[in-house]
Amino acid sequence: MDTEQKAGLNQLTILVIDDCKTSTVLIRQQLISLGADTNNITCVHSASEALSTAKSRFYSCLIVDYHLSYNFTGVELINLMSRAKVISDTTAVLMISGDASQETVLTALSGRVRYMLTKPLQTKALKARILAGMKEQTDLANVEQQLCKLNKVSLNELISIKRQYPNSLNVESLLIDTLVEQQMHSDLEAFLPFCSTKDHASKVCAEAFLLLHKGQLQQAAMTLSDFVTRNPLCLRAIDNLTGLYESLNELNTAFTYAYRAFELTPSSSQRMITAVRITSKLGNLSKLYELGHTFAQKVSATDSLWLNAMFSYVDFIMEHFKKLNTPQSRKEMLHNLNTMFLLIHRQLHTQQRVALSAFKQLTQCRLLLTDGEPEKAHKKLLFALSHYYENLYKMPLVMLRHSLPLLEHFGELSIRHSLVLLSRSNTSDHKLLLEEKDHPRDFSQERYPFSIEMKLLSLCNDDALKKNQAEQNTVQYLQKCSLPPNWNMWLNDYISGAFSTTLPPPFDIRATQGEAS
Repeated sequence: MDTEQKAGLNQLTILVIDDCKTSTVLIRQQLISLGADTNNITCVHSASEALSTAKSRFYSCLIVDYHLSYNFTGVELINLMSRAKVISDTTAVLMISGDASQETVLTALSGRVRYMLTKPLQTKALKARILAGMKEQTDLANVEQQLCKLNKVSLNELISIKRQYPNSLNVESLLIDTLVEQQMHSDLEAFLPFCSTKDHASKVCAEAFLLLHKGQLQQAAMTLSDFVTRNPLCLRAIDNLTGLYESLNELNTAFTYAYRAFELTPSSSQRMITAVRITSKLGNLSKLYELGHTFAQKVSATDSLWLNAMFSYVDFIMEHFKKLNTPQSRKEMLHNLNTMFLLIHRQLHTQQRVALSAFKQLTQCRLLLTDGEPEKAHKKLLFALSHYYENLYKMPLVMLRHSLPLLEHFGELSIRHSLVLLSRSNTSDHKLLLEEKDHPRDFSQERYPFSIEMKLLSLCNDDALKKNQAEQNTVQYLQKCSLPPNWNMWLNDYISGAFSTTLPPPFDIRATQGEAS
């Protein structure tokens, strides 16, 4: 054991985060009785205090209450602190809670959190968990550093690392997962005999992975199923079993497992999408609505993928909306979607609500277009994008990608061009998905009757400068649309009589980029 751990708690710096001041006082007293230095214990009572405190001092251990506020958990705080880089790879995290429900425990024991204690805390158990957490986190950080230094992962290197930590299941799991991720099938098969005889999630999932690679799908499913029967709360095995049964097209069985995993962790966007995808294949609309509502009530404001999950959900909803034949069934679907929007709105902070509003308008655009109301759909599209007119760089990439085909459909090709340029400067990950397109030869009012670009170009033409009824109708139509800033300025100049006969680009991308930076 490391020197720090041999000395007990007296060398550790500990941050206690609990909204209950009485609780922090009690924990502080327990830590002092265990030998912790009074000057090394900091107690805070909110997420904002925790973030600011962690920025000014290194803490080797965090003790975090699960329920920090009405709709903010300790897990969300740890996610925020990890993304903000204010806790290190060696920092141990201990979650505490007076709530020992399955949902709380399983949601808490994810990612960086490996231990959880139920209030009131037993002093002896508190010390044991802190020291065990410190050792495991340090071991994992050391192993990850060793793996990063390897030019190429080899079986001999992994066996050597395994022997350095013979009793650590976490290190063993990390090594197994490394082989699985790199799809080193033969090395994985040779490595498993060096592992502990005790079954654990990584080992069993790896065994199923090898059976799957050999084409033995039913045997792989049986291996996972037996393990889940003995370990009904092992989410990783349940997730793997769900995917396996889905690949076998045994959708009812796949849904049973997917729904179980989602019920246990309803704030998980990935598990929601898995359950929704399988439910969509089964055509069970009532269950599809239920999944959407449950996720909307539980979604975490710190989940960076919440908007991606909502777009994926609506993609599945749209597939069914197109097939609904009666006004009543379509009305029911729209009602359920609206309920979902209301529920999720309560869970998000102000900036996220802007994205939600834009997402809602974009969803309405798609629904209206499917329902045969293109003019209304077009206005909804522009209104959705207008949330980001002042700073395009704040537009989420998932929203940008969903907007491009709609802009092309309506003939808003210059706006589309601006968004493609934006995506190229934003991230390299999406460059290959977004190809540049020239204006088509038949770029005309007949093909794109609602295109604001088409209407603005018609005003630029000398023939259209005459004050006739058609021109007045065009101006009135444009005034009711959410125009990009440069086009809005041009239209105002046109109305005042002082304007350029050349239509400017819809956005000043360079200026927008400057604001973003």
